[in-house]
Amino acid sequence: MPRPTRHAFTLIELLVVIAIIAILIGLLVPAVQKVREAAGRMQSSNNLHQIGLALHNAHDTMGAFPPIAVNQWSSFYEPNANVYRGPYLPYRQSTAGSDKTSFFYCLLPYLEQDNLFNSPATYQYYLMDYRKDDPNQMVGSARLKVLQAPNDDSPYKEVDWSWPYTRNEQVFKHSLTSYAPNVRVFGAANKGTWTPWKVMWWHVGAGQATIGNVTDGLSNTFFVVEKPMVTGSQQMAYHDWDVTNAWAGSQPNGINMWATTDTPELGLPFFGCTCNDPRVTWDDEYGQWWLDTCQFIPGDPREYFQPPRRRLVRSQQNFYNIYPINSGNIVLVLMGDGSTRGIPTSISIPAWSAGVTPSGGEAVALDN
Repeated sequence: MPRPTRHAFTLIELLVVIAIIAILIGLLVPAVQKVREAAGRMQSSNNLHQIGLALHNAHDTMGAFPPIAVNQWSSFYEPNANVYRGPYLPYRQSTAGSDKTSFFYCLLPYLEQDNLFNSPATYQYYLMDYRKDDPNQMVGSARLKVLQAPNDDSPYKEVDWSWPYTRNEQVFKHSLTSYAPNVRVFGAANKGTWTPWKVMWWHVGAGQATIGNVTDGLSNTFFVVEKPMVTGSQQMAYHDWDVTNAWAGSQPNGINMWATTDTPELGLPFFGCTCNDPRVTWDDEYGQWWLDTCQFIPGDPREYFQPPRRRLVRSQQNFYNIYPINSGNIVLVLMGDGSTRGIPTSISIPAWSAGVTPSGGEAVALDN
């Protein structure tokens, strides 16, 4: 019996099959991306939840929340600075030059990172020292998953770091964080005002906040927000009290280093200093980050802050703004009670401002 003849695919049939496969892939890829996006957002929410638990455990143990940043030298030798006498650093002039701490460093023991907390080689409170277990790393060299949002697409996750007092300008790697604490909750303004550069240099970030200070209610107050690790398009680094390249673009760029002090504000993760005048529109894109106070309206004691903004291309971004990490123009926020919320960039100025101030007395719903 003769065998039946096998016919090969014609070119048209082959093209039809390829087209069908391409359509299926086109349908599948967005679905996979959405699943990954959702998983990343869930992980970031979990990170914020862990940070919230750590904050409350630290408060219960130490009697106060941690400060944003403290270089204790300023307490003794900078007459315009707030003096830090809180529980997270000694108040001792003889060691003031080595007594340094940051918000997330304070939380390490409550994030199950005791070994890292105790790793500075020469002195416990010398945050910017090299480590006992590895002289080529510092505390901030550790890349902690709990401090980085999976959906943060910043172009790099660590920077070069060097200054004269840590092994004679040896270049270390310092990792970055996707989260920023609220300076209005954890900072202090007993002297000076809330201008961003004073957060480090004048100890505006060196607060001794307690739950009792949050009179607006923990569930109504923003504690920590998502903020991209890198803002802007420049390749930045830390070198000798400066963030290099931060002012190289059309807008101020910046990086969120989680375990260092003695830096301009463009190297610190925090928010709560960028103002927005609700009576005008010219400041809606970038806010007014150079002001001493966010009070604008005569007779109105309330402050008005810049809400999170729509995401711009990197070359147009401004460090003093908060940009979404997730799609949908949503910024995840840790509330004072430990819950997390998704805040849209469409939130009104009064509603956002009410969440920023811990004791402003505003009667504004956060979903406005």
